[in-house]
Amino acid sequence: MDDMINSNFPLLRFKDEEEQQFKDYMVTRGKFLYKQVYDVLCKWEPNVKEIKYEHFKNVIRYDKSLRDKLYIYLAAAEEYLRNIVFENVELKVDYQVEKSSRLKLNQLCKRDKHSLEIQSRLYFYEGLIEFGVSKNIITKFKLAKKYNLIIEDIEKVNRLRNKVMHHNMLLLSKYTDRENVESEIKGIEDAIEALYRILPTDGLKEGTIVDGIVRGGLTQDINKSNYKDGNIAGEKYDNLICLHAFKGGEFLR
Repeated sequence: MDDMINSNFPLLRFKDEEEQQFKDYMVTRGKFLYKQVYDVLCKWEPNVKEIKYEHFKNVIRYDKSLRDKLYIYLAAAEEYLRNIVFENVELKVDYQVEKSSRLKLNQLCKRDKHSLEIQSRLYFYEGLIEFGVSKNIITKFKLAKKYNLIIEDIEKVNRLRNKVMHHNMLLLSKYTDRENVESEIKGIEDAIEALYRILPTDGLKEGTIVDGIVRGGLTQDINKSNYKDGNIAGEKYDNLICLHAFKGGEFLR
């Protein structure tokens, strides 16, 4: 075994060409990420004697797959909340659309019911109306109840969005011990349940049926990272660190 691997990852066990794969991927993923994953697995069970490279690799692969899938639905939720803002709120007439400085809540007012429905000055505002800004506007103008939203859900999803966008390990965060990682996973599962409640259509939540097969949807995509074909009654992949099965908007803990 390579001296660097032997000294820093002594419990890691390879077969065939896995050691070279380990070294190749470490160039892009980074030795510090690799060391974090290794340290977590060393502590995941008592008296760990060896760590299979397959289990090591699966932690990283699963986390990346989960982040890629969540990105799609977080973007959909962000667009939906932004559209709620556009439907209900407008820039005051004394503010110019060209101004691209940070949007302030006192620049906004409720849309007049007599306003033309397909015109919006706020829509063409050059400043970015991102998730957190939409949450603040929805709170100020008391729009949550109208759309069956819960402000706490929006806050949870906003925090999840920030974690996903940073492209760090999602489930591990910055921890290397099992207790903190499990607490982080619980928080992520809570946020995904909140995301499910925010998504506006059944298609986004549960997918659509095409030729008798369910395609897409948050539920199936979450489970696909852990179960073959996303079917929680079917074969489960050999992931040591992962989310629970997801069904009907809740994790089956």
